[in-house]
This record gives sequence, structure tokens and C-alpha cells, in this order.
Amino acid sequence: MAVDDKYNVTAIVVTHDGEFWLPNVVVALTSQTRPIDQIVVVDTDSHDSSTKLIKAARIPIISAERDCGYGEAIALAVSKMPAQVEGSNEWIWLIHDDSAPAPSALEKLLEAIQDRPQVAMVGPKLLGWHDRTHLLEAGISIAGNGARWTGLEVLEYDQGQHDGIHDVLSVSSAGALIRRDIFEELGGYDSNISLFRDDVDFGWRIRVAGHSVIAATDAVVYHAQASATERRKVDTKDAFLHRPLLLDRRNAAYVLLANSSWWMIPWLTVQLLGSAMARAIGYLIAKLPGYAADEMLAIATLIIRPATIVKARRFRKTQRLVSARIISAYIPPRWSQIRLSTARVTEAIRSKILPVNENTTSSVLDSLEEEDLLVPTHKFQWMNFLRNPVILGYSLLALVTLIASRNRFGSLIGGALPSSPSGARDLFKLYFESWHQVGMGSAHASPPWIAVLAVASIAFLGKVPLLITLFFLVAPILMMWSAQSFLKRFSNNTYIVVGASLLYAISPVAIASTNAGRIATMVVLILAPQLPKLISNWKEIEKQSWRKTY
Repeated sequence: MAVDDKYNVTAIVVTHDGEFWLPNVVVALTSQTRPIDQIVVVDTDSHDSSTKLIKAARIPIISAERDCGYGEAIALAVSKMPAQVEGSNEWIWLIHDDSAPAPSALEKLLEAIQDRPQVAMVGPKLLGWHDRTHLLEAGISIAGNGARWTGLEVLEYDQGQHDGIHDVLSVSSAGALIRRDIFEELGGYDSNISLFRDDVDFGWRIRVAGHSVIAATDAVVYHAQASATERRKVDTKDAFLHRPLLLDRRNAAYVLLANSSWWMIPWLTVQLLGSAMARAIGYLIAKLPGYAADEMLAIATLIIRPATIVKARRFRKTQRLVSARIISAYIPPRWSQIRLSTARVTEAIRSKILPVNENTTSSVLDSLEEEDLLVPTHKFQWMNFLRNPVILGYSLLALVTLIASRNRFGSLIGGALPSSPSGARDLFKLYFESWHQVGMGSAHASPPWIAVLAVASIAFLGKVPLLITLFFLVAPILMMWSAQSFLKRFSNNTYIVVGASLLYAISPVAIASTNAGRIATMVVLILAPQLPKLISNWKEIEKQSWRKTY
């Protein structure tokens, strides 16, 4: 269908050290089957040859500070444009410096909105920059725990299964086509979100303002996702420590707290804290303490500045024309979130335990016919999985632990284990009291482990007995993991490492301390194998980075 040429489209490209991708981006923009009316580039003080490449292409450049956020850069470009004439049909096309539209992308986007006057924003289908069969996005949303939701499987292959024009909550800012009058009316992207999740927030605001957002998959943009994959530094002013994950998590929580209905704020706060703690624990187990710190700092940066959320909610209230409940249709169901998260975790564990050997001497394409390419060349062998010594060792220990703990379910008491308070509130009270009812009474300070136990119980809704019971169940597993992480430095034989780690976890000292309820001894047994690592690093502490030292 030919597009009725009643639109005026201005492409805005924001560049930040993008010399690797810019040549392809410029060629893609100047090769559109429906020519772009104007192209404007906002350069955020790139330190590479980005500006030279743009000047060589004779594209106007607007200079901005290096710590300028993406939304601020777009607003700067729009402010430099001529005033909009009444009755004109002006649109702005947002392009990242690492995203290259297919030749027909703009034409297909305009076709999608031609008979849909209610649409204020339309986005393309995003495919990988290198692997152009990898489907990245076809519309986006946000989950209740702040996760970016695309509804796609991990490394999903594009076979047209999501093609069509779909109503979505939002679309990526890489290739989003937006009505200029709506963009200016809503104040553009939120300046408090310098990078990441600004597109989800803007789509949410468009929806509650009474407009529509669609994804038109006939339009295709190839995206490298350089910032999200940490292939370049994040230099925006609110990017604390220049860490992309921290900024992403902070902005995700901001979007939910600033846009959701007021009665959902307490539940969202608890959910965000709980999911952040769960992910932090996972990163610690995976030996990624930096990412674990990102998860907790992201929530902390919002908690210590509640005025930011209050101000953002007041601003959004002035723009809201319909109930915020209409957004619920675009929020993924909880079951879908759990299913996809489980699939991703399972795939990550499987690839870690049984990595696929990619060292082949010849290409598969050389020996297969075209129709054979649809047949998978690698099949998962469950017998090999079950024979893995790591799986066998941990499964055996888990079975022994469950059998030995068959009478320990519920509130534990006895031995060296005192009766536990009913909730975290009692522990905090005990810790901060100046006088303790012990014997004749005592004014001595409470031991630090009380505060640690109180804080840890928050993840279990303050149920201290549940925390202690679960600790006794997982303590042997943690002992084995700690010993394994230490022993594998001295041997490549998995059977020896797993066997020795299993013996450590079921040693007489470990069994006796568990049966006697000696939590302190169990904690020491978990941490003991990690001490030699700290000692070896301490010998050359002057060569260590401050983060590793911490």
C-alpha cells in the first residue's frame, strides 16, 4: 500500500562514542524507500570519531554535554526544530547510534498509522545487529518486579511468529516514531530517567493520556544494544559508578512507583525489595558481587529520595485522562513471568553444566542441505546430565539432608538453639533495647548476629522461625558449595573435587553442629573454605582494586 505523503518526519539520532556502528546507521537512514524529511544528530561529547563521520555525511549536529541523558538529548533536538504549524502532521523518528533501520522501515511505520489516527507512537520489530535472525523485541512492557518484558524466549529465532500490528504498552526508543505534538504535550521523556526504561515510562504515559501505542513488525530495525550489554561506558549524570545494571534496576523501580496506582505502592515496594534481594543472592552465589551490589543500591537510591517519586507522581497526575487500570491489560501475568524466568534459569544452568562444544573443524552449512537446516544438530542427553558428578553429588546431599531433617520442619528449638522470636520486629526490639531481661538483667550491647538475623528475616516477611528452618536445610548444600569453590582451584578432576566437598559437608563436625543447633559453628563451616582466598589476596593488597578489596 502506498503511503499518502501527508507526513513530515524528522529523524533524531543521539550519538555517544558510536563510531563502530555509525557508518551503517547513516547509510540506513539515507537509503530509506520513503525519504526522511530532516535528519538531526545530537552528539553527547563523543571522544571517538563520531562527529567526524556525521560531518562527512553533511548532517546537522547539535552538541550536548557528555553526561546528558537520552531524553534530554531528544528534548534538545526538538527545541531546535522550527515551531510546529497548526494542522501539520509532524512526527519524530528516534534512532540510536547503534541501530540501523531496514530500507523500508519508515515506509512500513507510516503505513501502519495511516488509518489509525488514535496512534501516538509506533515502533518496529528489533532484530540483532550481527545475528539478524535473533528476535529482540516486538513491543515491550514491564513486569511487577521491574523486569523488562518482551514476551520472547531466550535467543528466540524470528520466523514471523510475532508478525502483525499489535497494541502494546510501549516500544523501544530505538526506532520509535512519535507524533511531535503528543511528545511536546507530555513533556517528552522523563529527565529523571537518563537511560534505560525511558521508553516504557513514556509509553505508559501515552496510554493513560488516552492515546494508543502499536508495534508494526513489517518495519525492521537492527539493534546492537551496546549500552545494555556493557560494550560501552554509561556516562549519564545519574549513572552512579557508571554501572548499567544499577541504572537499569533503579529506573525500573522508578517507572513502577511513579506510574502505578497509589494503592499498589506498598505491595510494589515489598515486591521490588524482595526480588532485588533474591537476585542479589543469586549473583553472590554466581560470584558476581558487583551485580549483587547493583541490585541493592538501585532500590536504596530511590528509598533515600522519596521526594523524587512524589514529584513524578504529581506530574503524571496532571496528564492522566483515563484510569491507570487500563495498563493492567499490558502487564504480563504472574504465571507467564514465572514460566519464562524458570526457563531462562534452567537454560543458564544447563549451559553451565553441559556447555556445547563449538570447536568444529568444518561448518555445518557445508554438509547439510537447505531443508536439513531446520533439524537441530545438538540434542540434550538426559543420561549425560544425570551422570554429571556435580548433579549426583548435590542430589545425594540434598536427599540425605531431607531424610535427616524429616523431624525438623516447623519452629526449631532445643540444644544450643534458643527459642526464636515470632517475628523480625521482636528481634529489632531486642537489638536496640538498652536493657535486656537476661538473668538479673544486663545493659551490655546485643550481639551483632541479632541484627543480621532480623534483616535476613525481612525476605521471609519477618518470619524468623521459617528463616532458621530453611537455613538448617540449605546449610549442608552451602558447605559443599563453599568447599567445592575452594578445592577446584587445586584439581581439574571433578570427581575428586565433588567427592571431597561432599565429605566436608557430611563431616562429623558438620553433623554434630547441625544436630546441636549451633548456628555460629555452621556459619563458620560455610565461610571457612573462603578464608584462604582472602588471605592470598591480602598478601598483595596493594595490587588489588578498591572494589575487590571491599
